[in-house]
Amino acid sequence: MKTNPKTTNEKKPGILQWIIVIIVPLIFAAIVALIILSIMGVDVASYTKETLNKIPFLSETVTTDEEELYEQQMDTKDDTIAAKEEEVSELQSQLQEKEQQIANLEEELASLSEQLTEQPSEAETTNEAEESAQEITESFETMKPKTAAPIIENLDDQLAISILTQLDPDIVGDILAEMDPETAANYTSMLAN
Repeated sequence: MKTNPKTTNEKKPGILQWIIVIIVPLIFAAIVALIILSIMGVDVASYTKETLNKIPFLSETVTTDEEELYEQQMDTKDDTIAAKEEEVSELQSQLQEKEQQIANLEEELASLSEQLTEQPSEAETTNEAEESAQEITESFETMKPKTAAPIIENLDDQLAISILTQLDPDIVGDILAEMDPETAANYTSMLAN
């Protein structure tokens, strides 16, 4: 028996041919449909996300716009929280520095108030100064004006005026005559006041 040559020479279509014949036209049709729907104003991407979220196992992998917005808001809030925490830590360090400064100033205040209580009162100091000025005045009364003038010139102005006011006016005149004219004029104006 002879085999029909037409049947033996014919090959069966392969998988690649089926892919080309079926899948390529489907992809082309899907692309054309997407273009047409986009032109008509249909939001194909969000509709696809919503549809895929309805499928049980795919809903875990596909995120919707709301979920993306929620994630963005959470990221923004996390960033805000981190910035606020950093600001709080910075303010806490500034607070510690201020507390340290307050403690130092309180110590200094306590030290100064202690020194103030240890110092004699102004009345005691004034009485002692007047007594010592009286003793010094008596010393200057016995000195020659030429010797007393340079000493008084080198004294503190207040002490010098105190001594000069207690001396006899004739002795004061002789001492001022021996001083530098500028210094003598200065002491004279202080004495006049």
